Amino acid sequence: MPVRFCADGRWFEAQAFLFDKDGTIITFEHWFSVMVERAKRLSRVLGLSSSQAEALVRFMRGKGPGDWGIIPLPRPEAEEATARYLAQMLEIPPSEALAVVKKVFAEVDHDFPFEKNLKPTPGAEEILRMIKAAGGKIGVVTHDVAAAARLHLQALGWEELVDVVVGLDLCPVKKPAPEPVWRACEHLSVSPREAVMVGDTVTDLQAGRAAGCRATFGVLTGLGTPEELHPHADAILESLRKLRIEK
Repeated sequence: MPVRFCADGRWFEAQAFLFDKDGTIITFEHWFSVMVERAKRLSRVLGLSSSQAEALVRFMRGKGPGDWGIIPLPRPEAEEATARYLAQMLEIPPSEALAVVKKVFAEVDHDFPFEKNLKPTPGAEEILRMIKAAGGKIGVVTHDVAAAARLHLQALGWEELVDVVVGLDLCPVKKPAPEPVWRACEHLSVSPREAVMVGDTVTDLQAGRAAGCRATFGVLTGLGTPEELHPHADAILESLRKLRIEK
């Protein structure tokens, strides 16, 4: 069922709404704590010294304001970057380090209290609920792994609002390639021309356009700036509060 909505004073229709996750519907804030926990567990498992452990934290979560560490990286790239760092630090084979990193990252996915740390971006929950109430379909297209993304949605009580999650474990091709968007549309049984893509980065919007989505919308709640997003977006939104669903 087409949903009619307004963005930046213009009216659009879509049957499906595809959202990036981090920076678009969920803030990045929790990732600083997640990285610290990952670093602490890696330090224990690998027997790092206090100075090595502190250096690992700085590498993973950044050194201070404006330094994001490995937070913006897609999940596989974050794992590989951490493994390379540890392999060099400890003079061990990268493959050995990567096996430990993957195991620890998965354990933190399972154990971390996301329900206490996750924060929706402004208007995210409201717009998801309004889309569903209007009969629309919702997908999340993320560079996280789908299993971890579903845990985040569950922690926020959103699992019933999202119809499909496409992560790098289900579609290893990364945005800006169109394949993840096509995969989401296939699961939702819609044509890309019946879907819109919403994201906070250029790669989100490029993926939507490459896939043939009806429209792409950039939001300023994540990594992208207006100048970066504008050439690739049909509208730039301060937040998801600026999307208005026709009732």
